[in-house]
Amino acid sequence: PPMGPRRLLWLDRALDALSDTGLDDGQKFNATTVLSGYALTDATLTHSLGAGGKAPAARAKGAAEYGEVLTEVLDPATYPALSGMMRSGLLRDSTGWTEDADFRFGLDLLLDGIEALIARRAR
Repeated sequence: PPMGPRRLLWLDRALDALSDTGLDDGQKFNATTVLSGYALTDATLTHSLGAGGKAPAARAKGAAEYGEVLTEVLDPATYPALSGMMRSGLLRDSTGWTEDADFRFGLDLLLDGIEALIARRAR
């Protein structure tokens, strides 16, 4: 749950931004916590792939290297979909997960869903 004055202030501002949407309080709260959770998860992933306080040799050097590692360790019988994606080279040409485009894709997906929810409530 949001704790501390800064996180609670962000939550309050996000709830206020949804005040005229027609969403009920539970929907507003859920929408804001989903967005917050997405941002925190992305920040954690970016931090762990970036400096993160670890020596460079101790971490993957971006999505391409991570994809190579997954290709080697995934059992296709246990992880058929993920293994197939990694073996196809899905991440080979990627410049990494720290690009804005990757974050924006997920954020836009969430915002489109919230927009659709607001439109359904308006009917």
